[in-house]
Amino acid sequence: MLRPSSDRLNYGDLLIPPPEYQADFALGTTYSLDLEALVGLPLALFLSEEMNKSLLNNPIVALEGLRRSAERFAVLCEGGQIKVPQNQNTVFSLLEDSVFEVVLPNNWSFHPKIWLIRYQGERKQPLYRLLVLSRNLTFDRSWDMAVCLEGRLAEGAEDEAAAKQNMPLIAFVEYLQARVKNRKKRGQISKTLEELKQVRFETNDPHYSDFSFHPLGIPGHTKQPSELFDTYKDLLVISPFLSKGMVERFKKLALSDSTRTLITRRTEIAKLSQEMLEAFDVYGLKEMVVEGEEGLSGDDLNDEAYQNQDIHAKFYARSKYSQHSFFVGSANCSESAFSGNVEFLLQLRYRKHGFKIQHLLDDLFGKDDKDNPFELIKELPEVDTPDTTASDLLEKAIKQLCRTRSKARVIKEGQQYRVKIEFAKIPEEVDLTIASITGIQPVKLEPVTILPLLPLEQLSEFYQVTACKEETAVRRIIKIKTTGIPEERDKAVFRSIIRDRDTFMKYVAFLLSDSLLLSSLEQMDAERLGKGKWNVSWLQAPVLYENMLKTVAREPERLKEIERVIKLIDDQEIIPEDFNELYQIFSQAAKKVKR
Repeated sequence: MLRPSSDRLNYGDLLIPPPEYQADFALGTTYSLDLEALVGLPLALFLSEEMNKSLLNNPIVALEGLRRSAERFAVLCEGGQIKVPQNQNTVFSLLEDSVFEVVLPNNWSFHPKIWLIRYQGERKQPLYRLLVLSRNLTFDRSWDMAVCLEGRLAEGAEDEAAAKQNMPLIAFVEYLQARVKNRKKRGQISKTLEELKQVRFETNDPHYSDFSFHPLGIPGHTKQPSELFDTYKDLLVISPFLSKGMVERFKKLALSDSTRTLITRRTEIAKLSQEMLEAFDVYGLKEMVVEGEEGLSGDDLNDEAYQNQDIHAKFYARSKYSQHSFFVGSANCSESAFSGNVEFLLQLRYRKHGFKIQHLLDDLFGKDDKDNPFELIKELPEVDTPDTTASDLLEKAIKQLCRTRSKARVIKEGQQYRVKIEFAKIPEEVDLTIASITGIQPVKLEPVTILPLLPLEQLSEFYQVTACKEETAVRRIIKIKTTGIPEERDKAVFRSIIRDRDTFMKYVAFLLSDSLLLSSLEQMDAERLGKGKWNVSWLQAPVLYENMLKTVAREPERLKEIERVIKLIDDQEIIPEDFNELYQIFSQAAKKVKR
């Protein structure tokens, strides 16, 4: 973040296991959630592949990633903030046991953004990675910040010190565990909680002398970080959203001859008074930066790929003589962030002779004005703020719906299914419709609603809700506890994607490939050149035969993945008996290799 022209982090790179390790379990939090982005998560965590667009758009790759990982991660998000996928895909249903909505009283928000990941290596001590982010799990390209800490189990006196330092983090994970409605994953979190009492996290940078965890808004941790709201000599605040009262509070904490810098969005500057604008050096991104990435990104993007971007990082740096602290995480410079929302901040104490906050600003602003993506704002801007009253009302209605007691039940009719949905109360000020996750055939939402007939693969605990008022509409995915979903639903989802022999052969190619990305690109090239079908009998395909031989020789255990897929699909029209015979030959060879 500090050198935005070059220091751009890839979300997937932060999650990929280190060499000789595999991800065992991952616990994440976000405010808003994009299911399409979440599908990419297993590629990084459990397949060690980059979250490449060509992979994310390949349903076979997405299916394989979820098949391997669905039981090994949990994500919690704000109720009513799951975005509707642009590309409908039945594979999203496989995420329902991994996503948990959190709703808070008094319209407070669940707003933290962290990942706690346990990696396990063969004959190695488990490795923990904690990512403290300001970024949601979406495709938004606004400017964010991230800090990564890693740690292993400590011993003796270090064990006691680690337990004491990790207590706020442990309390936060316990808070999350209570909201994960899946027994197996709660058990995995319990294992993590036991080990956190021994994990000694490290910054791997001698200048960071110490750090502290600051969960906000959970029982026992409602107090604001005292050091953040202590008097200061120099202060830097980066926050996309503000409240006037919080900025005024920071102003009053300044000692004489202090420096105060505030970086925020232009739309938020209008909330300040001219007096505050004179008390702080206030900066916003230049309009040319907000409107496109061309000037800063080295990516080879076409015009349609460019998106508006803005500040989204939350960062506080304060100095008082030789004491320096940085705070990174989810909390905006607002009253709601520190007085009701659930948030998470990491405090880093920094020691370096001669350090000044100005050194951070020099990194952010560059050598001269041409390099500087920010500009100093000296007068309150005249911002054309769009009328968001209608959208706010619709957002609020969907959140209210998530806070209402609800349930759903699946009823079989012939070869298809109906779903009966019940809500204790329906918001009356807006028009609401509900549909299956695909959004097909929406119906008006009533206290008791019956959805039209659905095929098995479209059954899910995810439902698409649309709130309308006049000409404004807001769509979201919500999760409703649903009973009666047949156990074979997951098989139906697999068969909806692996629906013929040709697709099955592509799936097998992925399972045996050394690189999912390379295999995906090769298949895309073949389809583009009109070679999507096998040119010879699928059983005699030399590439398949060669790859299976390599697998037997190098990694015979990978053949088990093919066996699991065969059992999951369980359809002779898709997997002929001849292929099973071929697999059995290689499977027996693999057993001999193990001996």
